[in-house]
Amino acid sequence: MAKKFYAVKAGRTPGIYESWSDCEKQVKGFGGAIYKSFPTKAEAQAFIGDEGMSIGDYLSSSKVSSKKLTTGESIIPDFSEPDHLIAYIDGSYDKYNQSVGSGGIMFLNGNKETFSFGTRDAKYTEFWNVSGELLAAKHVMEYALTHGISKCSLYYDYMGIEMWATKKWKRNNILTNEYAAFCERIFPHVKVYFHKVHAHTGDTYNEMADQLAKAGAAIGK
Repeated sequence: MAKKFYAVKAGRTPGIYESWSDCEKQVKGFGGAIYKSFPTKAEAQAFIGDEGMSIGDYLSSSKVSSKKLTTGESIIPDFSEPDHLIAYIDGSYDKYNQSVGSGGIMFLNGNKETFSFGTRDAKYTEFWNVSGELLAAKHVMEYALTHGISKCSLYYDYMGIEMWATKKWKRNNILTNEYAAFCERIFPHVKVYFHKVHAHTGDTYNEMADQLAKAGAAIGK
C-alpha cells in the first residue's frame, strides 16, 4: 500500500501525520477540523501552508514551558491581580450558515464580561474556526489597548493564537498576516501572556467560551 501523509490544518494539534490513527486523534470530535491526505510530505506541507514547522517538531526542538498542560489539568489564573485583563476565548464555524463565530469571557478587577459575535465574510469563513479564534484574540487585545490596560492573559485551545503572534509559525496568507501585524501594533502597549489549555476537558471557562463562539457563529452576519 502506498504511503500517505495526513495534513491537519485545523485540529487539536495541527501538523503532518503518517498514519490515519494519529490523524484521527486530532480531528475526531473536533468542530471545524480541516485535514486531507496526500501521497507526498511536500504536498501535505503545502496544504497546511501557514506553519513553519509541525507542532510536534516545534515541541521537540524547543524548551517546553513548565506551564504546559497534561490532559485533564488546568491553569488557574490569579483573578485578584488588579488591572490584569484575563480572558478565555474560542472560535467556531457553522457549516449550515457558513459563518464564523468568536466568543469569550473577560475578567478585570472583579468584574466579568462576555462577548459573542460572528461573520460570513469569505476572508474569514475560508479558515473556519481558526478565524474565529484569531478574531476573539484580537477583540480582547483591542479591549486592553483602548481601556489603557497594560497586562493581558489569553487562555485558548488553539496554539496558533500564540505561534502566529510570536512568529514561530509562518504567516503566509491574509488572515495570519493581518493577525501578526495587529499583534505587532499591540505588543508595545500591552504585555500579552499566552496560555494553551486543553479543549473539552471540563475547564469551565473554556467551555463557556466554546458556547459563546458557537452562538456567535449561529448569528453571524
